[in-house]
Amino acid sequence: MKLIDNMTVRMSWGLVLVMFSSLILVLSALGFYAVSDLGSEADKAPLVEGGIFLVLGVTFITIALVLWGVTVNVIRPLERAVGHFERMAKGDLSGAVEQRGNNEIGRLFAAMDHMQQSIGLTVGKVRQGGQTIHRHSQEISLGNTDLSSRTEQQAASLQETASSMEELTSTVSQNADNARQASQLAVEASQTARRGGEVVSEVVGTMRGINDSSHQVSEIIKVIDSIAFQTNILALNASVEAARAGEHGRGFAVVAEEVRNLAGRSSGASKEIRSLIEASVARVTEGTALVDRAGQTMEAIVSAVQRVSDIMDEIAAASQEQSNGIGQVNQAVTQMDQVTQQNAVLVEQAANAASELEREAEQLRTAVATFRLGSQASESAPAFSTDHATRNHRHDDDAELARWMPQLIGKPGQQPNRTSRSSALPDDDWSSF
Repeated sequence: MKLIDNMTVRMSWGLVLVMFSSLILVLSALGFYAVSDLGSEADKAPLVEGGIFLVLGVTFITIALVLWGVTVNVIRPLERAVGHFERMAKGDLSGAVEQRGNNEIGRLFAAMDHMQQSIGLTVGKVRQGGQTIHRHSQEISLGNTDLSSRTEQQAASLQETASSMEELTSTVSQNADNARQASQLAVEASQTARRGGEVVSEVVGTMRGINDSSHQVSEIIKVIDSIAFQTNILALNASVEAARAGEHGRGFAVVAEEVRNLAGRSSGASKEIRSLIEASVARVTEGTALVDRAGQTMEAIVSAVQRVSDIMDEIAAASQEQSNGIGQVNQAVTQMDQVTQQNAVLVEQAANAASELEREAEQLRTAVATFRLGSQASESAPAFSTDHATRNHRHDDDAELARWMPQLIGKPGQQPNRTSRSSALPDDDWSSF
């Protein structure tokens, strides 16, 4: 049986031709013997008939052997090959392919086994890759969904920040305006205080002049008092002289008495004026001291107002710088808001793309899941590369088998599709499938 399995088609037809040639030679020999004169026809007839029956028997036996050999060695293996191809077409790659000798049918089954293992390896890799893609696409989809939610929250926060920055910009601008107005008011107050200081200085000068005039009046009163005292002495002397003169000096004594009374009243008036002048001088001195303190206070007020004016100028400048800085921050926040909105759109697109990739991966996994793989699909993969070198010499026969194999399975229209999937197979021997 092993000899029949290893017998090639050429060898089988060669044996058939040899047997038919032998039969033809035997028939020719019988014919030559029948027409020869070596014996009588009565003696030749049984021999010729026996030869004819022998040839017919051998012919029938040969035909039976040929039919049996074709059935066992060609038709039945091809039927099994067609059945195996039909199972493969339905996605069943788990069936084992029997090994049959080294003839054409045996090489066909070996090539079919090789093709099944290659397809199984490819389908296994595609299935594993599909599962990996599906898992990673789910992770990417979840990550993009989370990122999209966070980006939307960030966009909302940035919008609130932008509105708050606008309000802060308005408030700082208003503060800057108020600071400028306060600076102007401080400048005006400083000028007013400076003018008040100048007026107080003039008042101080006037009070000092009044004080000096009061001292001069006091000196004049002293002179008047001295004159009244001397007049009183002269009146007293005149009274003494009138008393000495007697009757002749009585009128002069009256005049002297009047002069003395006038001198006394002048002295009393000068004393009252002196007391008034001294009180006025004291009050003027106190007023001068108060005016001096008021002048010092006005100078301190002018200095303080000047410092306030300088501080208000600095506050106005700082408020303006803050307004400019907040304006730039507001512009940056607005740009960040726009960029965040764009990122939100991109993240949403990425999430949609990840969802689409997940659906495609699920469809790929579903499509590959229809194939049933054998347990040795992954283990036989290394053997493909080692067997590839030993099968290169069969490439011509395999290519010839590949041309008529679609006709054997009854689906010649699918040959281009098998050819289009050739790039997925790791072995170049089966590129036609």
